[in-house]
Amino acid sequence: MPSYPRYMILKDKSLFHATWQCHNNDFYLKRKWAQQKYYDLLIAYKDKYQVTLISFNLMDSHPHITGYIEEAVKLSNFFKTVNSQFARFYNKRTNRRGQVVMDRFKSPIIESQSELLKVMYYIDLNQKRAFVNKHPKDNEFSSFQHYAYGKEEPLITDPQCYIEPVL
Repeated sequence: MPSYPRYMILKDKSLFHATWQCHNNDFYLKRKWAQQKYYDLLIAYKDKYQVTLISFNLMDSHPHITGYIEEAVKLSNFFKTVNSQFARFYNKRTNRRGQVVMDRFKSPIIESQSELLKVMYYIDLNQKRAFVNKHPKDNEFSSFQHYAYGKEEPLITDPQCYIEPVL
């Protein structure tokens, strides 16, 4: 079955929940330096590709990222750049070769602001559910600290559903 370009799956002006798995379900994002590098790449390229990031959680074997995109084609270019830069860095740092990201990223559309809130809760509580951390506040690389405690977070932009109540 052919893979369709992401811009044929996502619509322009869409909310999305993107995720991908590390190759062979390995734990390439487990080390703090790897999480920091991926985080730094997200910050470095989000404006260039006009991707508005809303929430995130860097798990050991995969990231979860929600956001908004004006032009669907730019989301593909964003992840292509970020993931390839991360793979080059990771392989050089660990003296290895080969894939780091298993497949292309998945990005289901989020249809409403109330659905976005549910996805944001899911993402921020994911490491607790996976028994990685006792409490989501223990995860340095997630949006939980921002939304729960008001910690400044340069990666994310507060969505409408966070600023105004959703009815």
